[in-house]
Amino acid sequence: MNGDIEALLRSGLAEQAERAPGSVEDPALADLAIAGAHRIRRRRRIGAAAGGAGLLVIGAGVFAFQPLMDLQDQGTIAADTSSTAEVRNDLGMEFLVRSDDGYAIVNEDGETIPVGQDEPQSVLRLDDAYVLEDPEREVTDVYSLDGSMSASYASPGPNTYGTVNVAATEYALVTPNAEMTEESYALNDVTLAAVADATTFSVSYDLTLMNWDARTAVFTADIWSTTGGSESTYYFNDQNDWNLASVAAAGFESVAVIDSTNPDYVCVADLDAFGGVAREGEECGPFATDRIKDDLTATAGSDSAVAAVRATTDSVSGDMYFPMDAADLGEYEDRFYSSSMMFSDPYNRWEVSYNPDDATWMMIDYTGETPVMSLLTPPAGAVLPVADYVPSG
Repeated sequence: MNGDIEALLRSGLAEQAERAPGSVEDPALADLAIAGAHRIRRRRRIGAAAGGAGLLVIGAGVFAFQPLMDLQDQGTIAADTSSTAEVRNDLGMEFLVRSDDGYAIVNEDGETIPVGQDEPQSVLRLDDAYVLEDPEREVTDVYSLDGSMSASYASPGPNTYGTVNVAATEYALVTPNAEMTEESYALNDVTLAAVADATTFSVSYDLTLMNWDARTAVFTADIWSTTGGSESTYYFNDQNDWNLASVAAAGFESVAVIDSTNPDYVCVADLDAFGGVAREGEECGPFATDRIKDDLTATAGSDSAVAAVRATTDSVSGDMYFPMDAADLGEYEDRFYSSSMMFSDPYNRWEVSYNPDDATWMMIDYTGETPVMSLLTPPAGAVLPVADYVPSG
């Protein structure tokens, strides 16, 4: 990882940690955060390949990557006001709230969905469920959208984090080993009517799972530095100990690996589901070529693999090159960037910043041609906004 970016992350981490409520004093926390920052994940990235950098902010133990101030003068934003009803209607925002009866989600229709007695550190909205992440309890709770059904998954370790597939139908718990050489995945179908044992596998830390369906697992990794973008057969699995046999044993038919700096470049591995690697070597080349698309279809036994990779490349491209140029916040700048709680929408529609028990939250709306700053009045007892991973449209 670039040394200047790492120094920025460490200084930002140290500065924000002093303000963060509920932060864990752990000498390994900075190293873990730095290790996670270079991973291409579905949460806010450090888009180094796009010429940008981010500041790592801690709020109640939740990591979020915030864009630095854009050097281009965009003018000072005068804060407007927004109500809960407005952001529900315009942005589909939902909130976790606290009451005497425990915690609940106020959904985009204004309905209140009870979600237990324990306060999570983050809430994710998936297509058919809410996922409540609680690293301190080392447990993840899942609730149906109406709150009528629930399930819990124990975290395999204290450094476990979560990720969501592009369709927002499944949630995975990811646990790195102590040496940061391998990560173990537990994939959970959060359609609560069909709760089953998790699908598990372990792969090299060089691979980061970005998307998956029943047949194909899609990862990112640095492959360009080896291939230079060439159309050819390579042997990453054998030479770099990717351990794709573990993915095959979990039931997958194929693996696609997208380059972490150029998502239009892909390598394809053929697997024998519940067996092992079916073909030595990976076929690599531009995703747009018939050669790669045909190989994806052939290895997976379905054209769904092409759709899965296309959805992933679109998602990765959007995250690497997100157009969230921070505006001049004027008199609100210090308050916005010094607040202990900061959350960003997974689809880069908004950012909020606040301190616990603030009567108003600061929110930047990025959905228009220019960013719009407003002072948001959240619902009574609001703790945090829900991160909505459901694809729009």
